[in-house]
Amino acid sequence: MTISLPLTPSQAAKTLLGQLPAKRMREVLERRFGLKSGERETLESIGDSYRITRERVRQIEADALRRLRTATTDEYHDFFDPIEKVLADHGSVMSEQHLFEKVSSGRFHPHLRFLLHTAPRFLFLPETDHLSARWALDTGAAEKGAETLARVTTRLGEHGRPVPKEAMYDMLMERDGAGAVGIDAATAEAYLRASPMIRQNPYGEYGLVSWATILPRGIRDKAYAVLAKKAAPMHFRDVAGGIDRVGWNTRTKAHPQTVHNELIKDDRFVLVGRGLYALREWGYEPGTVRDVLVSLFKESRRPLARREVVQLAGEKRLVKPQTILLNLQDRTVFRRTDDGKYTLV
Repeated sequence: MTISLPLTPSQAAKTLLGQLPAKRMREVLERRFGLKSGERETLESIGDSYRITRERVRQIEADALRRLRTATTDEYHDFFDPIEKVLADHGSVMSEQHLFEKVSSGRFHPHLRFLLHTAPRFLFLPETDHLSARWALDTGAAEKGAETLARVTTRLGEHGRPVPKEAMYDMLMERDGAGAVGIDAATAEAYLRASPMIRQNPYGEYGLVSWATILPRGIRDKAYAVLAKKAAPMHFRDVAGGIDRVGWNTRTKAHPQTVHNELIKDDRFVLVGRGLYALREWGYEPGTVRDVLVSLFKESRRPLARREVVQLAGEKRLVKPQTILLNLQDRTVFRRTDDGKYTLV
């Protein structure tokens, strides 16, 4: 739901443009902000149509905006006051997209962008590698938001895995044991919306966009995300079903055989049973049961009792105890000690 304004952004823009003394000024601003077509035009394309340089177009634009900033100093308070309140209610800094969604429908966003650029009370901060384009009421609010996001991004990176919404907001709001907070929930939401580095996955968890569990790229990453969420081995058909249930913003279904083929090719996954796959990072090992047992004895560097072998091998592969014991009977690889334990030949 958007806020109530005394007139639409397009009406306000039309009235404001009417205060400019030259038709070319109005046309340059209309084209630069896409007020008629909805698409913003470059300095070069506008200059070519008027047969003037890009720099001259820039000068016309700057002069027109300067005149309008003066014109809106004492006027249009009823229009800008509700927008200022939206910003104030969200920590005094919001991403442009977030703010515009709160203020008006999408068809008025070009007009809203133009109008805010004419109002001295609003500060525009262009997009960077770490922050989306933002609007703020003052530099202090903008700096606090940027510093908070930098801190939280670092903490997420150190944590290394997605966190639920409550934990994400705890990081942003700096909750401590006594329940103290540095910012409120609306401001925390605004900070999150201003970061292109942090996103929410379909499970409702937050993390870095570089993680496969947050923004998967391809079937392999989606399979990884499904397994990581399950936190237990899964059959490749169930992995495919998990991908389809979540969706990941695609209409293409995950075919089980395709998923199976991708699981085989990726070292992050380990076949731990008949069609069952786990993540290597969980401690599971690839290879035959005999290979796993050999690795187990090499790691232990001592003879192991039968129950120890069954327990430790079961932590690395999903295999029946009888299968483990059957493999221990291979006298070319394993031998039984005098006290009934097992070791390598």
